[in-house]
Parts: sequence; C-alpha cells; structure tokens
Amino acid sequence: MMERRFEHRPALRIGVRVRDREGRVAISPTRNITANGAFIETANGDFADQGVLWVDLPDPEADCGWTNVVALVVHHGADGVGVMFSRPYTALERFDSSERRRQSG
Repeated sequence: MMERRFEHRPALRIGVRVRDREGRVAISPTRNITANGAFIETANGDFADQGVLWVDLPDPEADCGWTNVVALVVHHGADGVGVMFSRPYTALERFDSSERRRQSG
C-alpha cells in the first residue's frame, strides 16, 4: 500500500502505547504526528510485520487520559513504523497547545 499523506507532519514527540494482535505492548515516542497518522519510533523494527496496530494517544479531556485509535501500518523500517489512523486524532490540537504552553512557561 502506498502512503498518501496530504499534510506536513510536524516533528512532535509524544509518548504513545502501541499494541499488536499478539498482545505485545510498547511505550514509544512519535517522531512526527498529525491528526491522520504518525511515525512511531520502535526498537529493532518492532511491529514492522504487523498490518494493524492499536495506538493509545494522550487525550487531556478523556477520563483515563488516553484515546485508542486503530492504525494501519503503511511503511516500516528498522527505526519504527509509519501508521495511518482509522479516525482523526482530534485531541492532538489540544495536546499540542498544552505542550507548547508548558514548554514556553
């Protein structure tokens, strides 16, 4: 499958939880992210053989602080996986704003 990215992905490191079908879980940072997808850094090509992943993304307004999104792996390498989210990550704008305020304050 060819990735069709329609927007620039700004460099933004957010810690996410990634889970595959076998139940393996990793806590990894994103290298870049938009509401529609991300590149998630993983060690030694973890999750590279997966077609679908479940990604927990921080959401300051969610009761548990996380929102879960199904993600399609569109490319992979030794340093991580590029994923396309099944639905927009709408909390990104809120999270990004709160991170910028925290970093500048």
